[in-house]
This record gives sequence, structure tokens and C-alpha cells, in this order.
Amino acid sequence: MKFEYQAYNKDMQKVKGEIEAANLQEALSKLKLNGLSVVDIREAKIRKEFKNIFGIPLKDIVFFTRQLETMIKAGLRLREAIHILSNQEIFSKRFRKVLLNVVNELDVGTSLTDAFKKQGVFDNVFINMLKAGEEGGVLEETLEKLSNYYENLNRTQQQVKSAMVYPIFILSFAVIVVLVISLFILPKLFMVFGNIPTSGLISTLVRLNKLLTENGFLVAVFSILLFSGIFLFLKTEYGKKLKDFVGNLFPPIRKLREKITFERFSRTFGVLVGSGVSIIDSLEMAARASNNRKFISKIKNVEEKVKSGNSLKQALKSEKVFPQIIYEMIGTGEETGKLEVVMEKVADFFDDQIQQDTKKLLSMLEPVMIAFVGLFIAFLAYAMYSTIFQMQSTFGG
Repeated sequence: MKFEYQAYNKDMQKVKGEIEAANLQEALSKLKLNGLSVVDIREAKIRKEFKNIFGIPLKDIVFFTRQLETMIKAGLRLREAIHILSNQEIFSKRFRKVLLNVVNELDVGTSLTDAFKKQGVFDNVFINMLKAGEEGGVLEETLEKLSNYYENLNRTQQQVKSAMVYPIFILSFAVIVVLVISLFILPKLFMVFGNIPTSGLISTLVRLNKLLTENGFLVAVFSILLFSGIFLFLKTEYGKKLKDFVGNLFPPIRKLREKITFERFSRTFGVLVGSGVSIIDSLEMAARASNNRKFISKIKNVEEKVKSGNSLKQALKSEKVFPQIIYEMIGTGEETGKLEVVMEKVADFFDDQIQQDTKKLLSMLEPVMIAFVGLFIAFLAYAMYSTIFQMQSTFGG
């Protein structure tokens, strides 16, 4: 049975949480043994768990793992280190609350891995590596590997986001130009000439002006709901399929996505294997970390072949997962017993490729976007000039 409780800890701070026990008396005894003064306890309501779609910011995970590693190496007790970090304002308010919940779980005797797992916001890589470190008595080394892993993951994500800044800026600029023309320039022109064109691009902008001026609030609400809906949709399975489909339409983007997939898989797999997680479990978790549906499907076949007795090199090669050179490196890692080191080298190799491809993609994209905006503005200017000329002719006639 599970019981919900509210109590005061040794620091006289009010805490709440859940505890498993055969009955109420046993639950009270467990809480008392852990130094908690219970003020309220009742049987927990059965409720469905759900996955939080927003998750925890990666930067919080990066800073937390590095700081926790440093504090444990400095000799602090695990519970005290997490409690100190739960009060650091550098973390988001939500993450601080998660850490405080972890501390409460530790206070009632929950294992470190289960305490983090119960929060429902940490990925499988984090949980399984923590479990391997806790059970193997190598928590310090595991935290160091986790820190390096999330720092590399964060760096890759930042590179991708940086590559998207310029295109988004250009597109936003084009939208602002249209709004400025519709809301400020056109009304003044029509005040001078008095007649409104009934066809062409300018008439479309006129209708847009009327919509924004007469129903601005409704348009704003609709836009917020639309973008929120799109954001939530892209988090669903169908949304992920749509992103994969669109990304694969453009060869440069498709190749970049493939290399990002390879880098994520290789780094995650290497870290997990090096932390003592089994090959099969490491393959499954690393595949999920790649966030590529087609790649995940291939790795499932690799898992089955490894279970059947094939070497990792043979299984990966048969599914044509990586470029040819990578199989030889993996084979060397298997033979020498240094698979995690080799996978780290493979991840670094793809990381270099990602940086080079990102620079090439940006060098191709920048002139295209500039030309697009230039042609767009030139077209608007021509349409406005033609309309004004027609208005002048009508006015003169």
C-alpha cells in the first residue's frame, strides 16, 4: 500500500511525499525511523501517471550533474549535496522542486535511483546510468560520465539551434514587413487617394489590414492557440513523423540529421556501456536517445542479432547502420575490451562532421534567404507602385 504524508524533517522544514508500507502503523514507524515528525498521513489515491511533455531544461540537467559530481568528490553526503543544490536559484523553480522531492524520498529510505525515477522527468539514460553507478559502487565515476554526456548533448543542441537563428530571423523580418505595410502604410495611401483596389496583392493586404484593425484581439488569441496547438502536435507521434518526413525532403538537411543521429547514438551507447549497462539495454536506450524512428527500427534488428550470438560489429554491419569505416573501429573496440572509448571517438568524429555540415548549410542558406527577402520586398514595392500609379490615373481622370 502507498501512503501520502506531510511531516517535518530534522531541519524543521515541512515536507510531503509517498511511502510504501503494509499498513498505516508500519508507514508511521518507517517515517519515524527516518527522523520525520508526521503531521498528516493517509492512503494514497490511485492516479494515472503521465509524461510531462515539457520536461526539464537540459541546461539544468547539465549544471546539476556537474555540480553533484564535484560535491560528492569533495566528500559531501549525497542527501546533503542534493539538498544544497535544491536551493540554488540558478536552477528553474520547477527543477528545484523536483530536487526537493528527491531529498524527501531519500529521507524515507528510497534508493537514489528510485527517488529520481519517481519524479517522472529524467530520461532513461540518466536513470539507468545512475542505477549502474549506485549498484556498482562507482557513483562518482558515473556522475562524471553523465556530466560529460549531457554537456556534449547540450553543445550539439546549441549548434543546431544556432543554425536556425538566421533563417527564423529572416522569415520573421518578412512577416514584420507585411504587417507594417498593411497596418501603417496602406491606410495613409488610401486616405490620400480615396479608392481601394479590388484585386491583386494590395487588395489582399487591404483585407489583412481590415482584419487586424477590426478583430486584432481575436486574431492574437487565435494565433497563440494555433502556435500552441502546433507545438503540442509536434510532441506527438504523428508530429514526429511529420518532422521526419519534412526533414528528409531536403538532402543537406537529411544528411545532417543522420549525422546527429549517429553522434547521439554513439555517445549515449559508449557512456552506458562504460557505466556497466548491458549491451542489449545500451543499444535500446541509445537508439531512443537518437530520436530517429527509422534508426530505432534498425537498432531493434541489431539487438535481435546480438542476442542470437552475432558480434556487435556484424550486427551493425548487416543492418547498414553506419559508414564502413565505423564498423572496423567498433570491431577493434570489441576485441580490445575498450568499446566505450571507441564509441566516444566515433561520436567525436560525427560531432566534427556536424559542425562542418552546419557551416556549409548556413553558407548555402544565407544568400538564399537574403535573395528571398529581397525579391519579396521588391515584389511588394512593385505591387504598391503599380497600385498607386493606377490610383493617380483614376484620380487625374
